[in-house]
Amino acid sequence: MQSAAGTRRQGWDPNLFPRYPEWGRTQPCRCAADPGRGDRTRERAIHPDVGGSPTVASATDDPASGSGLLERHGELAELRAAVDGARRRAGVVAVIQGPPGAGKTALLAAAAVTARAAGVGVLASRGRELERTVALGVVTDLLAPAVAAVPPAQRARLFDGLAAPAAALLLRPAEEPAPPGDAALVGLCWVAAHLAGWNVRPEPGRPLLLTVDDAHWADPLSLRFLAMLADRADRLALSLVVTAGDGEPDEPPALRHLVAHPRARRLTLAPLSAAAVDRLTTATFPGSDPSLAAAVAHVSGGNPFFVDQVLHALRTAGTTPTAATAANLVPAAVLHAVLTRLTRLPDPAIRLATSLAVLGDDTPIGLARAHAGLPLTTAEDAADLLAAAQLLRPGNPLAFRHPLIGAAVHAHLPRFARARAHRRAADLLAADAGSIDKAAGHLLLTEPAQDPAAVRVLSAAARRALRRGDPAGAVLLLRRALDEPPPGERARHLMDLAAAQVTAGDANADGLLTQALGLLGSAEVHARAEALSGLARIHHAQGDLARAATAAGQALDLLDPRDPAWQDVLADFLAVATFHPPLRAAAEQRLAPVLHDARAGRPPRRARLLAHVTLRLALAGDPPATVGALAARALADDPFVDPADHGTLFGLVAHALVIAGECATAESAADATLAAARRRGDYLALRSGAFHRSLAHLAQGSLTAALADLQVAQGTPDAGWRGAAGWLTALAVDIHLDLGDRDAARRALRDGGEVAPDTMEAALLGLARARLALGDHDPAAAVAGAQAVGAGLWRGFGIDHPGLLPWRTTAALAAHRLGDHRQAVRLARDAHERAGQIGVAVAVGSALRIMGVVAGPGPDATLLAEAVETLRGTGAALEHARALVDLGTALRRQGRLEAGRGALRDGLALADRLHAVPLAERARTELLAAGGRPRRTAVTGVNALTPAEQRVALLALHGDGNATIAQTLFVTTKTVETHLSRAYRKLGITGRKELGKAFGSGP
Repeated sequence: MQSAAGTRRQGWDPNLFPRYPEWGRTQPCRCAADPGRGDRTRERAIHPDVGGSPTVASATDDPASGSGLLERHGELAELRAAVDGARRRAGVVAVIQGPPGAGKTALLAAAAVTARAAGVGVLASRGRELERTVALGVVTDLLAPAVAAVPPAQRARLFDGLAAPAAALLLRPAEEPAPPGDAALVGLCWVAAHLAGWNVRPEPGRPLLLTVDDAHWADPLSLRFLAMLADRADRLALSLVVTAGDGEPDEPPALRHLVAHPRARRLTLAPLSAAAVDRLTTATFPGSDPSLAAAVAHVSGGNPFFVDQVLHALRTAGTTPTAATAANLVPAAVLHAVLTRLTRLPDPAIRLATSLAVLGDDTPIGLARAHAGLPLTTAEDAADLLAAAQLLRPGNPLAFRHPLIGAAVHAHLPRFARARAHRRAADLLAADAGSIDKAAGHLLLTEPAQDPAAVRVLSAAARRALRRGDPAGAVLLLRRALDEPPPGERARHLMDLAAAQVTAGDANADGLLTQALGLLGSAEVHARAEALSGLARIHHAQGDLARAATAAGQALDLLDPRDPAWQDVLADFLAVATFHPPLRAAAEQRLAPVLHDARAGRPPRRARLLAHVTLRLALAGDPPATVGALAARALADDPFVDPADHGTLFGLVAHALVIAGECATAESAADATLAAARRRGDYLALRSGAFHRSLAHLAQGSLTAALADLQVAQGTPDAGWRGAAGWLTALAVDIHLDLGDRDAARRALRDGGEVAPDTMEAALLGLARARLALGDHDPAAAVAGAQAVGAGLWRGFGIDHPGLLPWRTTAALAAHRLGDHRQAVRLARDAHERAGQIGVAVAVGSALRIMGVVAGPGPDATLLAEAVETLRGTGAALEHARALVDLGTALRRQGRLEAGRGALRDGLALADRLHAVPLAERARTELLAAGGRPRRTAVTGVNALTPAEQRVALLALHGDGNATIAQTLFVTTKTVETHLSRAYRKLGITGRKELGKAFGSGP
């Protein structure tokens, strides 16, 4: 793949940025009407035999007008609509399909001509068969030249907001790792939007037409980019026109998705009619018998390219064309005619054409002549001869006039000669670190030769593919490497291939690891342990937990516990066993000595295992100070703990901090993780950080901030993250209930889907349902649900911690409302006793509050006052507000009106600030009953914001810049600024630094 600093400028339109004409003058541009192949319309008037869609040989023909493309009026109208859509900032996606030679490229050229005539810029790229494994190669060719042409001082705007991760692909050297795939693809979409004038000031930007030819040869990530851009095109000042083969046997799934995209206009090119072929034949042979045109139509099948080639062959045959002559020119003979023309040329021309067929179009003449073994001047003379013979287009880099010409030359090579030619190409390219991907593409077409150098190239290309988020490409390369290495390296390559397959989402790689284990000797304990750990992860993904635990256990047994690798293998085992009740006993047995050492001041040295230990000690009720110290050690080197886990291990640590009541520390750790995730472009880590920061916000009572983070954690359906649905749903229910939106809580439960019973997610959802039942005045269901959660947690996981799921307090309140005083008091006392045992102040204060509420015959003001003081310094603002309101209510009922009004005013003020609507309404009602005059909630506060203003403000509160917010909501930056200014006015603040205070998440 080429970086922006590379030499390729394919498809660059010098008119793209009319305000900076000097940019275009510095570019060695080609006509963007026909990317990489020259302007066939212009050439057709001079050389009527040029490949492509047949046109009337007239220098005045205009492809955009429809007079130069036969029977394509409907398609041209659709392409004009695409250009118009870009101008109206309502882009259109058009996919032109048809077999080779159907005229797809000519229509693409017509679209480009129409665009330029309408003042729309053009960027163009195309797929290449030998570069299908080059991750994002087509996209880089499409965007990098335009990005490189933007002056450095103005380039920063191209990578604003969500476009930032694309900078790693378009600005950095090719050998640098790129961001993970999803972040890169989203970023590239927004780079395209910015090139099309998104948020350009002070002048409006210029709309764009993006064209991609031969998309069936594009790499999978480029096709995913095109599909994601298609999702956004109808709101941008750009249109996308793509050509692709029709009915290709190996059509990529991503291309099928693009073709079937609901916003794509599919243009399927039909063969030319007999009347059109007759018109072309008559133009070539005036006065010819109608039977000649019928014969040409028959042998060509109406394929425009074949028609063109048959007519050319008839014209150059030196005899009078007849129907009988034409009848003998079948498509195979047409392709053979190319080879016939080639064999008439001198040997250097044949060698150069053969090398170009192997290397592919757009090869510099220097590389082609080195492959052919020709002196430079000889190669230049040969290129001129090939161009004169209508086989190559003039100029450097070299390219065939039509891909089928190159395909014919390539197919004519005998199998082993072709394989040797590709190996020679790989050797030439491997010397250049930036061409490793291309070298590997050639090695895919060679015969195995047990060549260690080939293995190094293939493995290096596979690693690059993995860094670029293209595990499927890595699998293809590693499979080829597996055919190449000496027997001694086979086990290592089997393990690498299995890892790549799992990363690609293929959990059926256990056979590869089983083979590797059969090749590894008993002395290779670390390699065997690695293979067994991989097997454990695969079996876990397959749902076979017993085999997963067996494999992980075998890996542990191979290593001495003093071996540093043993701790990582144990972490893998715990990942399988921690939240699965049948494996709890085995996990406890393995972990017991590690936990003992940690409690004795000897925690594990490896951060992976330390993350698990931190969570387990938190769940066991160890002192919060101990949990906090271990969490700090686990996060010391990297906020992710281990970047390879995309925030999963960080999540264990952050959850441990929340459980232990260290919510401010958890929030700070999540802040660091989110910042690192944005820098690395890691979407999964971004969502993990947002989820756990939302947990910390909720525990501190910052409801709107928690909701903003939850929206980020939930992500979008096309981002590819489907895990942790139960955790997200339970969090959503809690937030919406505290905000007073029971309908939203019900929708969250309904849309969250089903989870397996006896799992941790089932317990989370069970308590969420119990809370919702309590709010819906169904205390019987709430009691039963909450108690079932507690029993299930203890039975399945041995967990009884109010910081994870406070089931006793929920059950006690429900029993109280049901009238079961004895059960309510027992549950509340048990909750207080358990909270006191673990020493988490928030849990103690919450239990005291419930004890005070359910005490008989009425609420106990003494217990409630103690709860208020216990909660005052914990940072749990919402729970503190509840205690204040409950205390004020108790004092009112005892006739202590003045003291009651004071507590109720304080509780109401805090509830209003936190936007806890149900609590604020109850406080207001009680205050009125106590003779107070509660102030009305200001209409200029958060509740006065429109939904659009509130969403923009929440995203700003989350830390997103205006450009990122605009991209997220598909509005302009100006719209974001307008919403924010109105929100600031209603909130009574001057800027985003005060949003935290306005939304109740600041001081």
